[in-house]
Amino acid sequence: MTKVGAIAFCLLLTACAASPASHALAFDIGADPTNLNPLFAHPDASNVEQQLAHLSFEPFFDLDAHGRPVPELVTELPTQANGGVSPDGRTLVYHLRRGVRWSDGVPLTARDVVFTVRAILDRRNPVASREGYDLIDRAEALDASTVRLHLKEVWAPAVSTFFTYGVAPQYVLPAHVLEGHSPLARSAFSANPSVVDGPYVLASWKRGDRLVYRANPRYWRGRPWIGELDVRVVPDPNTNLALLRSGAIGFNLVAPAQLAALRDDAHIAVRRVPTVIVAGLALNVRRSPFDDPRVRRAFAMSIDRNAISAKITAGIYPRADSDRPRFSWAFDPGVRQPRYDPAAADRLFDAAGWKRGSGGRRARNGRRLEAVYAQFYESATGVRVAAFVQRALSERGMDVVVKTASQAQLYLPKTGILARGEFDAAYVPWSMGADPDDRFLLTCGGSGNYMGYCSPAVDRLERSAVSASRRSQRRIDYRTIDRDVASDTPIVYLFDASYAYAYDRRLRGFAPNAFSPTWNAYGWKLSATGP
Repeated sequence: MTKVGAIAFCLLLTACAASPASHALAFDIGADPTNLNPLFAHPDASNVEQQLAHLSFEPFFDLDAHGRPVPELVTELPTQANGGVSPDGRTLVYHLRRGVRWSDGVPLTARDVVFTVRAILDRRNPVASREGYDLIDRAEALDASTVRLHLKEVWAPAVSTFFTYGVAPQYVLPAHVLEGHSPLARSAFSANPSVVDGPYVLASWKRGDRLVYRANPRYWRGRPWIGELDVRVVPDPNTNLALLRSGAIGFNLVAPAQLAALRDDAHIAVRRVPTVIVAGLALNVRRSPFDDPRVRRAFAMSIDRNAISAKITAGIYPRADSDRPRFSWAFDPGVRQPRYDPAAADRLFDAAGWKRGSGGRRARNGRRLEAVYAQFYESATGVRVAAFVQRALSERGMDVVVKTASQAQLYLPKTGILARGEFDAAYVPWSMGADPDDRFLLTCGGSGNYMGYCSPAVDRLERSAVSASRRSQRRIDYRTIDRDVASDTPIVYLFDASYAYAYDRRLRGFAPNAFSPTWNAYGWKLSATGP
């Protein structure tokens, strides 16, 4: 082994012969988190803050790599069959796992759940979304281990959303630490969540550089085998790949174009994971030129989305035509967005008044047809998509000006490029929830509706879908929604992201699910050699 290889090996795996809790693992994330209180986790393309939340906090239940429920804080999922869901669907009863303690030794009880529900609903707390939680009109602790939630009305996604994989996942917070701190966004807990119920406790955070976590000795499953996690902030995809190949980090999400570089590396394995990430181009319908549906459709017809899937993602990311992941029960293979048809695109541009002039550039009333295209540099795939779209639209006479920013600059609530609407088109990977409820994306004023899209018909269907008690009716509603949105084209869907995680073969138990690679960090182990 070379000197460099030995150093890298030690960074990944320390104290091979020592006790299990003395082992350390390094991995990286693509952006520095804005805060570490999961109450305020905001979405980005890599779900950085959710990855970190999973290290320190437990959901009611998780989903394994195959999508099967794994009870965590609760002993079972509430259903009508087990009495956890009332006949009218408006009352849910959760039974908490006994013996779970916060890292300071205080028992986790129903009081913590009730406190957290109230914190989510407190308008002084800038949570990413209150969707669903805003229907809770009563949260009660029946005893130390039993919680009852009562809803104002039936909401079909309730069980698959509350304190698990909703659009903005939430986790139970320690009431005894946070009571009296209001608003919670100003609490020191946001930068140093020192009392947690998950497998790892934050030891230090050097902003912009790294976070260090240590195993929680009071974790309910027992102290994790890996004693320390060194989480580095490394935005550049090529640097990430180099760190992985050197052995300096244990795993990393890799772009399809990077897989070839790993093909002959015997020390690295690749795990492909269907995810809930659906990537697309958000079109700002609040301003010209995309306030005209003809221009939106022409834009979509100018882009060969099959070629993007085949050439940029090597076919790993299949073309998408809606926001439904292919494994969702609401996915309809019959939904089709405007297909690639350059001649039809030219006719639509002409019909909208954008005619070709000198040099083949389109203009109307003396104004050239152009669009500001926002993207973030941390995504190797996104960078290649931007170049592809720019070339395709140039051939149709439209100028696309690519505006590159960081994930933070793009996604920041209120002040980010998306929130302020400072774009015409934007490359956005949306993270969907476990339930197909997509009101956050498609309803008027939805938290992820960066397009400014507003359709009363779609809003009515969305309300119907979440209030229906039968899945068959919900499926019909979502099919109609998807076909309406495909026609209106506020989003040009590109692909379903089936992520490829490359990892060192010495890392055992690494099994990312559709939402996060860190969901089962409690079960990771390291060996001195690969299989």
